[in-house]
Amino acid sequence: MLWVPQDLSQVCQVHTTVTSCAPANVIFLNLIAQIFGSSRDKQTSAQTNQYEFSKFILGGDYTHEYFENPENIKKEIKENEFDFIVVGAGSAGCVVANRLSEIPEWKVLLLEAGSEEPEVAEVPAFAPLLQRSSVDWAYLTQPSPTSCLARPGGRCYWARGKVMGGSSTINYMIYIRGHPEDYDEWEAMGNHGWNYDNVLSYFIKSEDNKNKDHLNFFFHGQGGYQSVEYFPYQDKNVFRIIDGFKELGLPEVDQNTDDLIGVSLLQGTIHAGERLSTNGAFIRPIRKKRSNLVVKTNAHVVRVLIDKRSKTAVGVEYYLKKRIQRAFAKKEIIISAGAINSPKILMLSGVGPESHLKKIGLHVIENLPVGYNLHDHTTIDGVLFALTNKTATSVADEKKKFDVFRYKKTHSGPLSATGPLQVSAMVKTKYEKSRSRPDIQYSFDAANVKNFITDPILTAESNSNPLAYYDGFMVRPILLIPESRGYILLNTTNPVYGAPLIFANTFKERIDLLRVVEGVKQSLNLLQTKSFNKLHATIADTPLPACKHLQFGTDEYWSCVATSYTATIFHPVGTCKMGPKHDKAAVVDPRLRVHGIKNLRVIDASIMPKIPRGNTNAPTIMIAEKGSDYIKFRWLHDKTSFEQTQNKNVFSLYY
Repeated sequence: MLWVPQDLSQVCQVHTTVTSCAPANVIFLNLIAQIFGSSRDKQTSAQTNQYEFSKFILGGDYTHEYFENPENIKKEIKENEFDFIVVGAGSAGCVVANRLSEIPEWKVLLLEAGSEEPEVAEVPAFAPLLQRSSVDWAYLTQPSPTSCLARPGGRCYWARGKVMGGSSTINYMIYIRGHPEDYDEWEAMGNHGWNYDNVLSYFIKSEDNKNKDHLNFFFHGQGGYQSVEYFPYQDKNVFRIIDGFKELGLPEVDQNTDDLIGVSLLQGTIHAGERLSTNGAFIRPIRKKRSNLVVKTNAHVVRVLIDKRSKTAVGVEYYLKKRIQRAFAKKEIIISAGAINSPKILMLSGVGPESHLKKIGLHVIENLPVGYNLHDHTTIDGVLFALTNKTATSVADEKKKFDVFRYKKTHSGPLSATGPLQVSAMVKTKYEKSRSRPDIQYSFDAANVKNFITDPILTAESNSNPLAYYDGFMVRPILLIPESRGYILLNTTNPVYGAPLIFANTFKERIDLLRVVEGVKQSLNLLQTKSFNKLHATIADTPLPACKHLQFGTDEYWSCVATSYTATIFHPVGTCKMGPKHDKAAVVDPRLRVHGIKNLRVIDASIMPKIPRGNTNAPTIMIAEKGSDYIKFRWLHDKTSFEQTQNKNVFSLYY
């Protein structure tokens, strides 16, 4: 069995009244693992001796006989040489590997630290089951005085995909691009070529929109690798939520145009009732057809090998099948490991903040602000609308099993969709000065009201209920334009295999908290609409434990909820910021080349100088499409650069 669900025994108490910890739920998870736990792709397994490798990589002494013999290095390079190496098979890496391998003469290596994509990930309603499972890095933030105060140890959970497809394999499949002015803003920051007119063609290039006839054709494409369409199933509550926002004056819009403010029935990265991750869209169709593409899973890349004299990236070092392995690139290395792991790999390679790297004991090759400018789309737990039996979709265990087998056979029914999460609304609060851009987005998470009121922390940690079944909504006001900035550092105890230290600094800037509280208050207006009266929706007004000393519903109460029960929709960006050379906060230039290092690029969400006002998966795919063209332009048209690279001295590797 490839996929292993979260071990609930680690978080659940023996006599808990939270149903997600009940034996019936454990049995259900085991059933899902048995039916959907394998992968349709070839499996490669490897075990890692973490201590041994960490000791080797940070030992600092690389003068043993192997490296003193140039013939050994020549032989190793010859046997493990590629034109390009792509590190990370996530939302960006799968796209880059596909586009580069379109050139038959180029040999491309794609390395992924996680496993093959399991079938369970393809079932839309099973998205919550993937978190904290074997395909999730399951990172935690560091304690902060302004957020996550009620979470265990004051740390918030950040899901990140450790699997083919990366976070596009474990996310909630929402396809939203952001506002056109977001990208115009990128260009205004010195990033030539990144305005909306330039990037729109790359959004369209990858898209195969199955519902284009119902949308503004100017903004959408067909024939690309990434299928985008409406989910095939909606319960009645989905349309009642949309009608509620329309009663409040919001228009129904396509939020992938130039008009985001309004309410939408969302499209997802799915095809015929199944999730279509970037692995499924960009790699699976070509993997067995292109002999110039090599994919290795369970290959944990530790660092880029950089010629320290010429500052040229020449290869990578990774761990696979219980041993250290190396691969070398004749042209370029592309880091696409995401906003958490891309900065980690760069720092382990000697590229990062000088003072921090020296403290770890790493040789500094290039002093850059790697890991800084971290920001995310923050939200909160605690705004809970309860439903009655008339509108709740909760079902008995036998009905769940019936739906499982129905989906397995037909890819239809409640499990083929994401329940109320198919609705997105975007609004302006009184703090937003832009004329046309929103600062708050609303999503509606399926919720078990009794569970949450009984124990909000345990409910969050043990959530494995399919999105189709709920007796209430967790209304999430999502902060679209955070001003707070955090940073990432290497783990000082175990820099290689230890989880990086994530200092999110959520709500460090007070305006972020004010926007979220205002977003909460605006969402409560839905309860006054006729549509929500038909839903029999009411506010669950039991004060949460950490805030019970405050009057429910006041600004002070909601501020307490926000700082105590802080959450995220898992959109970290910015840690390898894109910017011109004079931008002291920039790590890569507008062509995504790492400043000061030759033949090394970063292509993923970490390069975003500022987060778009919308979900980040579609923008990350766009970045990968555009970045791939930058690479093609260089090597297919710039012969001078190619010739210079061929003459590099491979014997001064950073060993």
